[in-house]
Amino acid sequence: MKRNHVGAYLGLVLGSGLTYFIGMQRNVPLAAWLAPVFLIRFFRSRETWWETLIAVPFLGLSGFLKMHGGWDLTIWGEIGFGLLISLPLLFSLYLDRAQRRRNSLAATLVFPAAYTTLEYLFSLTPIGSSLSLAVTQFDALPLIQIVSLTGIWGIPFLTGWFAVTVNILWEQAFDLKRVAKPVIAFTTVLMAVLLYGGLRLAVLRPESSTVRIGAITVAQPTDYWAEIIDQKTPEEVAHRYDQEYAVIRNQLFDESKRAAGLGANVIFWSEANLPLHPDQEAVFLESARAFAREHDVYFVPAVLVFDYGEVYAENKLVMITPDGEIAYQYEKTKSWYETHSDDQLRYVETPYGRIATAICFDMDFPAFIRQLSPAHIDIMLAPAFDWEPIKSFHTQVGLLRGIENGFSVVRQTNQGTSMAINHLGRLLAYQDYFTTENPVMMVDLPTAGIQTPYGFLGDWLAYLSILFSAGVIFLQSVKR
Repeated sequence: MKRNHVGAYLGLVLGSGLTYFIGMQRNVPLAAWLAPVFLIRFFRSRETWWETLIAVPFLGLSGFLKMHGGWDLTIWGEIGFGLLISLPLLFSLYLDRAQRRRNSLAATLVFPAAYTTLEYLFSLTPIGSSLSLAVTQFDALPLIQIVSLTGIWGIPFLTGWFAVTVNILWEQAFDLKRVAKPVIAFTTVLMAVLLYGGLRLAVLRPESSTVRIGAITVAQPTDYWAEIIDQKTPEEVAHRYDQEYAVIRNQLFDESKRAAGLGANVIFWSEANLPLHPDQEAVFLESARAFAREHDVYFVPAVLVFDYGEVYAENKLVMITPDGEIAYQYEKTKSWYETHSDDQLRYVETPYGRIATAICFDMDFPAFIRQLSPAHIDIMLAPAFDWEPIKSFHTQVGLLRGIENGFSVVRQTNQGTSMAINHLGRLLAYQDYFTTENPVMMVDLPTAGIQTPYGFLGDWLAYLSILFSAGVIFLQSVKR
């Protein structure tokens, strides 16, 4: 085999292998920048398109390994998802390959625009932005500030543009003079993005007063979804665990009382932390209202109300004001289970700013959360329930909504990682359920958020990417 063939296939192996470290269980931020560099090199170096088909099983295998054990799927479901999550990359690689003879600035935008288009379209499916490339860069604060302008779509666009720029340099033996314009264009934009992020972090530091929030999680000894709800919620089975519910209830109120004693002004529980029978709900709400009045706090218990004979339970939270009034109840909207939600997020006016709520998977959908943007929310409370393999990554998916829309976020997670950030994404609290003996997280958050360009411009970069990609495909079809 010729040396250039060996190098190309090594690039395929390396690029495919690096995609395993993009998000989910084994996230390595640098992998998101390097993987497409090697994959583009392989696709561009093959003379015929069918020679590139070997990339499909390589990327599918990497996707399978990334998904394996991360979500509650059968082995065939993991294989299917492994191939599915490879589609945006494969589509973008083939579209870029069709432009491989060109080194113009427009040609360098084909791959990033196509990849951004597919990420955006995936976000409109039931998967949401759970697998977005943007999450891989969460800890790079100056870089991640770009989502306040472009939404999360700015990150895959930049990483894709970087990969193409490196490749055109590679093809010209790194002779900058021959491809100066596209290289200078990318470098200028990247520097502007980092400057924007740095200035934002320096200039928009929170200067408002703070509010103390207590976030409570009590361990559940049984998987009530698997043991009860997935079995169509038989009443006799649901009652089998009544003693456990009582223990959980007492612990939740005890820990909430402790949080109030530590000065919490707002207290909320992790997702579905207290299971309830339908005939218990009214009594529970009275006790919750009494707790809010007694401790003069905004109290947000998250409960799971059984519906006998159905593969359904009302997964909701209740916002209770310090005078014991129920401001609203909200049922989880984005769920793999049936939901009766009206698709409307809600918030309450408080002395500590406007406080909104969403539940776990709701936060994976940028367009859904952006419905709150006109209200200029200050703080988002996000009770959640996860699983260990993706504990940090899935929390970060939701936290990006705070930077996009300019509000602080507290995500309290049962069987996962709890975090709190301010509106710039600075980490203010962190707690691992699996290493914390008593998972009660206390955090002081700024009471004022900020308005962001993304809040009123929306997904403009995604729309431009769609138009650009459609234009490239049309012109390519006409040319053929």
